[in-house]
Amino acid sequence: MFNKTNRKDMKFKNAPQETMTELPDGFFYVGQDNYHIELLDDNSINSKNYLYSDSATSCIIIIVEGVNKDGHRIVALSHLSRPERFAAFFDVVADNFCGSVKVFAQGANPPEPSFSNGEIDYTSLRNEQLVIDWISANIDMPSTPDKATRKWFISQSTLSVGMGNPQEDDRGCYGIDLTTMVVSNQRYELSILDRDPTGGVQTLFCVFGLKVDPKIVLHKATDSFTTDEIKRLVDQANEENWTDILTMTPDEILDNYSSTPEYEAPWFAETLLGSALYVSIYNHENKKVCVL
Repeated sequence: MFNKTNRKDMKFKNAPQETMTELPDGFFYVGQDNYHIELLDDNSINSKNYLYSDSATSCIIIIVEGVNKDGHRIVALSHLSRPERFAAFFDVVADNFCGSVKVFAQGANPPEPSFSNGEIDYTSLRNEQLVIDWISANIDMPSTPDKATRKWFISQSTLSVGMGNPQEDDRGCYGIDLTTMVVSNQRYELSILDRDPTGGVQTLFCVFGLKVDPKIVLHKATDSFTTDEIKRLVDQANEENWTDILTMTPDEILDNYSSTPEYEAPWFAETLLGSALYVSIYNHENKKVCVL
């Protein structure tokens, strides 16, 4: 087995590449508004060797590398969409990392305001600024007042944000090979089930997690959604007539639910349809009224 204690320094590779149809050993997908932290000194048989996420348009995929309080090397990856979720992940970094930290990020596309439902949407630009402000507030500078006592700081940042159409040049995917420590935009061919093994709950979480009470802000990718969380998400979906999606065309789904309808991933509509079908089945199994 590969010894994670002998890992190399971080490298960065950002260039259009052929889509890979075969997933590497230890491949682990991190869905939108989820995060995962991998301990690189762990030699267990269930170790994860490739962290990856995709489907990012206005979202940003962030990779952070450093050490924890015990001096063990760790890597975190998160795919983030909204200010509350960025803030939650930044707290995760602060809670888990110590000393020098390296940050890599890709996303926030298109690089200009988009139009959704006849309104101007600034999500991409807002998300880009959130990451820039976070890095600026935590870089290692001699003049930083709390430098002597601060627990962690950013010593390197490599950003590929606001680069253009997210469906070109693999701008919507990002990952890190933990066996080589190479961060890249290598794209992998995945199914809807690969991206949402919950059968629709993950998608409901992305859409409604910040609307339920209490909020479900950021999800740990290795955890299952609880029965209570699922119920709250489905109840909110029903309140917003989510099953109406089942009668819509793909173009109607894009126009109604995407902040970047011109640039969405090809599987966007299918993903939302799957979540609406999940709600319909849940309603039926729990004897709730569901009109299709």
